[in-house]
Amino acid sequence: MKADCRVWRVIAGWIEQLAYASVLIEGLCVKQMIRSVFTTSVALTALLSPCWHFSDALAQGLTNTIPGNQSPLARVFLPADSEQTPVGTGKFVIFTREETDKPNEWDFIAGAWECIPSRPKLPITKRIEFCHSSWEAGPLLDTLVRDDSEGLLPRFVRLQVDAGNHDYKINLYDINYRTWEVRCLWQGNRLNAFGAMKNSVFCQDSDDWFRLDGASGVISRGVPFIPLDVDGTFWLVRKTGENSRVWSYDPAKELFVAPFGVVDGPKAGHTRSLLSADGRNRAWILAPMPHDWRGGVIGGTLLLQRDGHSDDVRVPVEMQAKAGSGVPVIPIGTRLCFAKDGTVEFSAIQQMKEQKERVWTIDIASGKATESVRPSVAPKDEAPALFDGVPAADYLRPYLKNLRHFGRDGLAPAFLMYLGILKQQPEFPDCTAGVSRDGRHILYKAKKGPLADVFIYGDLQTKQTVRWASPAGIKRGDSLEFVWVETP
Repeated sequence: MKADCRVWRVIAGWIEQLAYASVLIEGLCVKQMIRSVFTTSVALTALLSPCWHFSDALAQGLTNTIPGNQSPLARVFLPADSEQTPVGTGKFVIFTREETDKPNEWDFIAGAWECIPSRPKLPITKRIEFCHSSWEAGPLLDTLVRDDSEGLLPRFVRLQVDAGNHDYKINLYDINYRTWEVRCLWQGNRLNAFGAMKNSVFCQDSDDWFRLDGASGVISRGVPFIPLDVDGTFWLVRKTGENSRVWSYDPAKELFVAPFGVVDGPKAGHTRSLLSADGRNRAWILAPMPHDWRGGVIGGTLLLQRDGHSDDVRVPVEMQAKAGSGVPVIPIGTRLCFAKDGTVEFSAIQQMKEQKERVWTIDIASGKATESVRPSVAPKDEAPALFDGVPAADYLRPYLKNLRHFGRDGLAPAFLMYLGILKQQPEFPDCTAGVSRDGRHILYKAKKGPLADVFIYGDLQTKQTVRWASPAGIKRGDSLEFVWVETP
């Protein structure tokens, strides 16, 4: 199979995270909606993800020979003491799903390779063979986390492994990127990472929640609360044994801030919530999809929950929207925000060709609601100074305009187009790209064309590049994932 298996693993995990948060109809946080531009378009296909690889093998007439009940670690290729990188050295880890070249067999090895930009003459070197798998490994804190911890604690690595009967299991590893010593911390049926708080990773397996200590790798069963979602700097959580309320929680201060009652959103329609900057008030937009509705104006409710008030304020609203496939209702030209004057505001255009919008405002202190009309201002379609949460240099912004579906990784092709190394914008399936958490370091590998046999590193500050020939153990069709780490 030539498709990027990482995409399917991400989609499957995305669906699972929606499932474990379905106790409340929260709606996806804005960050994940942005990152999921590509994945949401094929989200229904993810329901078949556990059997995707095996079904593809059958379609190709291949026999699945991936063994069951195998050891989580096959081989480790340790560097000599003199080859170990000094503390703080940055490098890319290339996680691979490598073809085994067995005729008429479906079999792959999940591996990890070391790529060190500060040692350009050193070839890309294989360090780990995990085990046979239809997937490549990847960081535990990946794009699916609810908070901003993506890319943190890359020592913790997750690998999905075939378990027979179209199912899979998960191995969780701890890797020392200086010595390349590896240990398997956990094995189980499912594993999702919600986010990180105070150097602890909140994880959920098929049975319960647990915390993973970021310094020691020790797993502790039991959590102080059940995390549900993230809004800005706050976590939305449920206290243990309490089912009627949701709390905003400040991770920095480790404090419960304000309680909110459970809101019953529409089974089909549009749901969105937003916390105020102090975490003490929560606004909702609830818009059920009418029967036989195919797009146009749709009615809904602006709901405000206030700390210290048992009653919620509800105001009828209307908005333009279009019908989606995976998402039933997609609002057009709407904005929900808390203002500095102590109000919450929802604005929405009513006619697509008119330059006006209706505005509904609720005063938080009194609960009084007002409605007005004002000219609407179309948002500027420009690449932002922050691209998927990381800084984007001015010189890159013209090239980022059509790369939002790449997420943060879009900085890599943008940089290479700026240098003229890429002559045209690549399609998402035609390459693998990786970007460091701070947006400075990129690694790029084309899957076809004249650059298909090289790995290209770039430093977006110095604008320098390094190329390595693709090692013999990595083939054009192998699935890859690039993760930036620093030597501990």
